Amino acid sequence: MSISRVLIISPAFNESKMLPDFVAAFLRLRATISEHTDLRLLVIDDGSIDNTSSLLNDFSTKHVDCISYISFTANFGHQAALVAGLMNAGKWPQAIITMDCDLEHPIELVPSLIEKWRNEKCLLVNTIRKPAAGLGYLKKTLSKIFYRLTAKMTGLSLVPGQADFRLWDAGAIHSLYQYLPHVGSLRVFASWLPCKKGSLSYEQHLQKGRKSRFTFAKNVELAIMSIIRFSSLPLKSITFLGTVGLAFSFFYVIFILISRASNDVLMQGWTSLILTVIIMSCLQLICLGILASYFRRLVFSKDLPLFIIQKNSNNSWEK
Repeated sequence: MSISRVLIISPAFNESKMLPDFVAAFLRLRATISEHTDLRLLVIDDGSIDNTSSLLNDFSTKHVDCISYISFTANFGHQAALVAGLMNAGKWPQAIITMDCDLEHPIELVPSLIEKWRNEKCLLVNTIRKPAAGLGYLKKTLSKIFYRLTAKMTGLSLVPGQADFRLWDAGAIHSLYQYLPHVGSLRVFASWLPCKKGSLSYEQHLQKGRKSRFTFAKNVELAIMSIIRFSSLPLKSITFLGTVGLAFSFFYVIFILISRASNDVLMQGWTSLILTVIIMSCLQLICLGILASYFRRLVFSKDLPLFIIQKNSNNSWEK
């Protein structure tokens, strides 16, 4: 069996307390699976204000063959760190695993992810977090709302508990470089990605005293970005609302004609004014919905790939 080249990408923000344990766990795993997998680690320092950066410098100096890092100038967020890692992974890895370095994502699951990718030829292997008894009620509620709302609005298959702990086939990632900065949420993008997928479930290792960085505001922001990026439902709703209003105007015209035929007294000029306002407003809504749909197709859709290449033989066909 040939040795697989796998890179772990892990965002870090003020993780000086957990980072030594995470690196130690990574090194143990690397030694355990070295016979069939060359495992390396790339940590993205997301503008930490503690000594995370200096720790990463020490680790990368001591283990120059398998640990490297990237430091941001400021805190740009978890999704930005993941995208930066994917875009700077280079051509060395054959597979890329994204996971957090707080040890809540079990690193012992990594060999199973690699095995599923290698044996089943999956381009994407997701992990599904099992319900944790120690997880707060608010966190569970926000998570359910995010997944259900986003799935409903986008029409994508989003499984509750599906976080950013997953394996990506590097060949597919290479063909997606130019689109990655525009995907918004990697969770939703992974659900949209048309390819062969697999999944594994895991028990989350909750760390005592840690607060989730996915606050209510961040969940709302992710949901809005995902809906705008992957859903045309809001645009269709505008057109539908205009159509309903136009249908109401039609029935209102019939009502006016019946009232005139039965000699009911109507205020002079009121009928024509109201009809004009209603009809023109509805027509504007319809036109706005149509224009927005065209705008989305011409502009936003360019940020999604037309096709995805897993592997390119790079053969030269020139004579």
